[in-house]
Amino acid sequence: MNSLSNTLKTQDFRFQSGIEALPDAALILSTDLLIVSGNKKAQRLLGVRFPDDIGKHVGELLVDPLLSKYLMQDNFESPCLITSPINDELQLEISVIAFGGERVMLMSRAIAKYHRMKKMRREFVANVSHELKTPLTVVRGYVEMIQETDHALDPQWQKIFGTIEGQVTRMERLVEQLLSLSKVENNRDYDDMKPVDMPYLIRSLVEDAKWLNQMKQHEIRTNITQGIGVFGVDTELKSACANLISNAIAYTPAHGLIEINWEKRGDKIVFSVKDNGDGIKPEKLNRLTERFYRIDKSRSRDTGGSGLGLAIVKHVLLHHKAELIITSTWGEGSEFSIYFDEYLFC
Repeated sequence: MNSLSNTLKTQDFRFQSGIEALPDAALILSTDLLIVSGNKKAQRLLGVRFPDDIGKHVGELLVDPLLSKYLMQDNFESPCLITSPINDELQLEISVIAFGGERVMLMSRAIAKYHRMKKMRREFVANVSHELKTPLTVVRGYVEMIQETDHALDPQWQKIFGTIEGQVTRMERLVEQLLSLSKVENNRDYDDMKPVDMPYLIRSLVEDAKWLNQMKQHEIRTNITQGIGVFGVDTELKSACANLISNAIAYTPAHGLIEINWEKRGDKIVFSVKDNGDGIKPEKLNRLTERFYRIDKSRSRDTGGSGLGLAIVKHVLLHHKAELIITSTWGEGSEFSIYFDEYLFC
């Protein structure tokens, strides 16, 4: 009997030593989310007291609507962000993993420094982009002034200044997209949201696309379900949808087919842009929304691509709790679809 007791004590000591060695705060929970054990970091970060809080439901100690909703779901692939219960200025990243069959482990780490760095980066990009606008405007003004004096320049110089103008245009587009991305990243004010008439917004984008389509002469088909909108920020949604349409026009070979749809699919409403272009290789699909990522850098330069369009789309959709689904078959074409969980009749 003493031997068994000693063995259990040894196992318990090793177990406790193991979770104490973890770099993050850790709570061991039963399948009913009752606290079984934890490490000292959980005391400092989450305010859990041992042994007083053993047996209590974790929701009693970490009172947060986002966490409650997170713990009720079955999928814990993505972490949950909450405010620390003992420090309002501290943000915590919560993740849950299976542990020992009949238990789960809730892990938490402070990410305030990480968020400060992200904020600094966003502010830096926004400030630099804003400062670039003025010199680019000045350069464009002088280039256009010189180009208008045809008698003063021979054809060789006209070609040179035409190239300069093209690069200035490309820089201006990059600056505008950087500013758009910075604005979307920083916008977390849900008071800006209102009912958006998506059929009207999409029709206006299709009209604008006809100008972009003058060179390539694609056939653009539309299927727009009337009377259904969403709750959101119209300028952001317009930017996201416009990016998908302009990408399809830019990267589909001339005289291709582009289909633009706004329709119900099951219990969701979907905006989609489908083309019969070159398609995207499977190994590259997951990287498409990364900043500055371009599948074909030389082709992107030719079309004026910056690699920011889909990054903007991703952040707009995060703000609207929507999802971007990309399906593509190499050599046959691609479909970019935005799935909205909630919609309204307008």
